[in-house]
Amino acid sequence: MLEFARMLMSILGLGLPFGLIMVMSGRVKYRNELDTFLRIIAAFCISIIAYWAIGYGLYSGETIQGFIGSTTGFSHRNDLLQGESDLRLLVLFSVPAISTAAAMAERGKYHSGNLLSMFVAVAIAPVAAHWAWHSDASGDGWLFARKFLDSGGTIVIFISSGFAALAVSLSLGARLGRFPMQMGRPRGQGPTWYGMGVISVVISIVTLTAMNSSSLGEMTAAFYVLLIGSSFATLAGSFMLVIMRRGEMTQNISTSALAGTVALTSVAAYAEPADAALTGMLAGAVSIGFNRILATIEIDDPGELISAFLSGGFVGGLMAPLALKEYGDSLANEFVIQLIGIGAIGAWSFLVTFIAAQFLRFAGGLRVSEIDEKRGLSVTHFGFLSEPDFMISNVMRLNDRQMLGSGERNSVLVKISTDFTQAIVGLHDATIRATDRILSTSTDPRKGAAMVARIRLAEDSVRVKAEDIMMLLEEILRKGDTGDLNSEQFLQWGQAALDRLLVPVKTDIDKLARHIPLQAELAELEGIVITAAEVLSAGAHQIELLRDLEEAQIDGFFANDHICDIAALLHERSDRIKALAEVRNRPVQIDCPVNKGLTVNGDANAFARILTLTVEGALNRQLSSGIKPVRLELKEHSSGQYVVLDCLDTGTSLSNRQIRAIREPLSEDRALDELGLNQILPLILVARLVQSMGGEFAISSEHQAGTHLRCRFRKRQTKAQNSGRKVA
Repeated sequence: MLEFARMLMSILGLGLPFGLIMVMSGRVKYRNELDTFLRIIAAFCISIIAYWAIGYGLYSGETIQGFIGSTTGFSHRNDLLQGESDLRLLVLFSVPAISTAAAMAERGKYHSGNLLSMFVAVAIAPVAAHWAWHSDASGDGWLFARKFLDSGGTIVIFISSGFAALAVSLSLGARLGRFPMQMGRPRGQGPTWYGMGVISVVISIVTLTAMNSSSLGEMTAAFYVLLIGSSFATLAGSFMLVIMRRGEMTQNISTSALAGTVALTSVAAYAEPADAALTGMLAGAVSIGFNRILATIEIDDPGELISAFLSGGFVGGLMAPLALKEYGDSLANEFVIQLIGIGAIGAWSFLVTFIAAQFLRFAGGLRVSEIDEKRGLSVTHFGFLSEPDFMISNVMRLNDRQMLGSGERNSVLVKISTDFTQAIVGLHDATIRATDRILSTSTDPRKGAAMVARIRLAEDSVRVKAEDIMMLLEEILRKGDTGDLNSEQFLQWGQAALDRLLVPVKTDIDKLARHIPLQAELAELEGIVITAAEVLSAGAHQIELLRDLEEAQIDGFFANDHICDIAALLHERSDRIKALAEVRNRPVQIDCPVNKGLTVNGDANAFARILTLTVEGALNRQLSSGIKPVRLELKEHSSGQYVVLDCLDTGTSLSNRQIRAIREPLSEDRALDELGLNQILPLILVARLVQSMGGEFAISSEHQAGTHLRCRFRKRQTKAQNSGRKVA
């Protein structure tokens, strides 16, 4: 009976990798779903092969000074899967490789990621397991010999997984737009998928831990302890959410449950329910704090697996001696041994993975290009894109619920979103009918198939841009009911602004959809679809600016305690600014006396937006070809206390009403249709960003004299400058 129960538990344990797939599916955009799924499946399969071929020998082979196992031939490999424990290790040893693959979600190259997962599967868990678990006639692992406690894999598996994923995330950098200006944006589409994935992972970890018991009674006790601890971890995360009053942290409640379960794997065999409750609460609370730390220092954690694994592994590793209640020399000595083990395994996992990631980054690249990241990795790697109709229908149902529950305040916004959705669906249907007509009437099947393939490829760009707009509108709808972030006045202004920005886009899309059935040639059809993508791209950019302006109203949204060297930032961004001007076929001149040394307080991403939007606003006003270049100048003020950013252009002058709207946009809420909102919106956002950074904003515009924009920031003084000023 015991063997049958263990067999069932080992099979249930296979839900761990598939639960992690669901976790990641709930945290990525639909354009990356296929890539994420195949990436994690590949990592799981690679880890199985690596465990059979190499890992099992490194873990269980004859020890070499307690640091690594050594075997020859296939003698140990042929002994695999002779019992349930082998299947349990097969599943657990796959977690570091899967965590590595998950950390590369939405931005990592597929083949480079598989190579890195293979290296992690071979070099991380088997070596760490040999240190902490190996006991044989040939000798013990060096941590096992020092009575290091890790019976369930809390430290060996999950600490190593967390540090390996952390090293990968640091090597890749954050996803585009992740920090800090888009922290409130939707980062995935399925909280239900994420929750179901966490539940599957928790159940799998519980069964894999309980199957270590020597009797059915001990299995039942282990289940009881694990469920008690996981429940307390979930409650601890919920209470942290209430105390900190941060709405975006609701996604971390499931992370707390996962962290609590991970922590309990090391104590479930001998812990009392009270010990399990304490361990779960600590792990749940620590995971919330650790997740906020990662966000603050701008380390991307796509599935919150890094925070869950590291917090759970650390708390569980330290609580193991307390739960055992059998101290060797002293409790302090037990803690020291646990810290040594955690530090050694964490350092090994992080350094080895980081070095391998850096080697791959320099050898063949580890991250996809910015263009590929924006259009989605499923298209980049496999030429596949999920249909957006499901997402569009979901948003339409959301609009209906908003219309029923929010009254008049959001009725304008809901109508705009619904009309836009219908326009996109109409364009999609018209394209399908046109491609079907080409396939049915083409005299050359190969030529017809090639024509359809090119049109569908162009339509993929339309869908990606449409998704961007839909997600932004969905986010505005979600926050519009709370009223916590912005005043009623700003909500009304924002709705009117959306009407001015999005309705023309919808109108253009409707016109293009009507023209598609009238065209019969490839060039004409393809041109219409490409034009639709460009129209949507311009609309998405305008809605993005409006969304940034909404978030800029929040006090403290932009970090003023950061330090930024504006001169170095301008030097870094100069190529991008010049490329922006070249696309518009307009000249730009950038002047800065130094490449670095103009340091102010403020967020670098906000300053980068100020630089780009300042030039964009100037280029929008240049309508003729015989004009002087846009001049962007950064210099130190003559007093030495300020850094001044000047932008001068000779394009169309701004009216007094436009200048007032740039300085105080809410005062012109009734005149948006007369202000040319899409032209002045970049400068409205620049003015708000400058104010958020504690700077001063001034703008003047006269006919035939040009528009002059000046941003002034207080220069950050060094200690030497401060001491010199005091002496003087």
